[in-house]
Formats: sequence, C-alpha cells, structure tokens
Amino acid sequence: MMEVEIEFESPVTWIKTLAQSHSAKIKILDVRESRGGTLDLVEIFSPKGVIEGVSSELSDQLNLDVKTLSLIDEHHAKAIVNAQACPVCRAMHDWDLFLTEAHSNEVGNVTMRWLVPDEKTVSGFLDRLANDKISFKLLEKKRLTKRGDITARQEFVVRTAFDLGFFEYPKKVNLVGLSKRLNVSYVTLAEILRRAEKNIINSYFRNKEN
Repeated sequence: MMEVEIEFESPVTWIKTLAQSHSAKIKILDVRESRGGTLDLVEIFSPKGVIEGVSSELSDQLNLDVKTLSLIDEHHAKAIVNAQACPVCRAMHDWDLFLTEAHSNEVGNVTMRWLVPDEKTVSGFLDRLANDKISFKLLEKKRLTKRGDITARQEFVVRTAFDLGFFEYPKKVNLVGLSKRLNVSYVTLAEILRRAEKNIINSYFRNKEN
C-alpha cells in the first residue's frame, strides 16, 4: 500500500472565494457518489469568528438546502455540497483511492492525501489528472512502512503548529488559537503536543547515541 499527497491549484471556485475573502479554511471530510451525483462533506473554519456570514455566502453561491448546513460554533460549520463542479472529486471515483486528509490553504489551493493499493493506481490517477488538464503538484509518494516514533495524528498537529508559527518567538499563534484552528479542546491539544514533543526528543537522543 502507498500514500500519496497532491496539491491542486484552486480546483473549486467557492473554496478559493472563501479562502481569499474570509481567510476561511475548508476541510473535505468525505467524498461520495449519490443518486444526485458527487457530494462532499466539508467543514469550514473561520479564524475571524464570523462563520455565520461565511456560511451565508457559501449558501448563496451553491444554493444550499438549509438542512445540509450546520453551524457548530462561531468558528466552525459543516455542510454537504454538490461536488459536480470539482474535477478532482469526479475523477476520484474511477480509482481505488481512500481519502485520509484534504484541506485548503490561504489562496484556495487544496491539498489531498490518499491511501492507494499500488504504484499502478498512482500512475493511472496522475495520468488521468494530466489528461483532464487539472493543475496539480505531487508533494509526496511513499510506501507505507512501520509506524515511526510519533503517530499520524501527532505528526499532523505538530506540523500544523509549526506551519502556523506556534514554535516561533514570539508565537504567531497561541495554544488557544491553535486549538480552535484544529477543532480540538485546549486540554487535548496540550496533551497531544506534550506526547509528540517527548517522542521526538527521545528519538533525537536515541539517534545521537547510535
């Protein structure tokens, strides 16, 4: 089995619009085929705490049924959106791809990570993207190996904290802001970071001794 990570250049207009006009971050939690076509389950994060306005703009753009949109708190909302306009989501269903992570960045690009059965599937999917003239960049392709010193969740949290400037001085984001960004509690986040930092430090000194 292999793991593949690809960044797509503004694949969907509404994601680009919300990212650039509201600094919103979108996570794609699930992609599936239904009787009405391809659907995405998404989570929208608004760092400015104006999720109701962001959600209203999303509803207007996509003509969402109110029953498919839920406001979680002032920063988060979840929605089921029609993904027929997303060429990547449509292409996924022709291949044995298992989505494990997908999120947007500040300009509306979307990074997606999949588990795939073999190299042939990876090559075929990349060829399909190229043939469909989808703008993308292959960020990572690797075979799954024995789990390392930190769990996948710890790695994701530490990497996000690093990217957002949590480890810089002065900090660009504090623990409270980081917990809101990751949608986990303050206490849980502190414990995840503590365990990850301990494992990383242990690994460092182990390697120094070898």
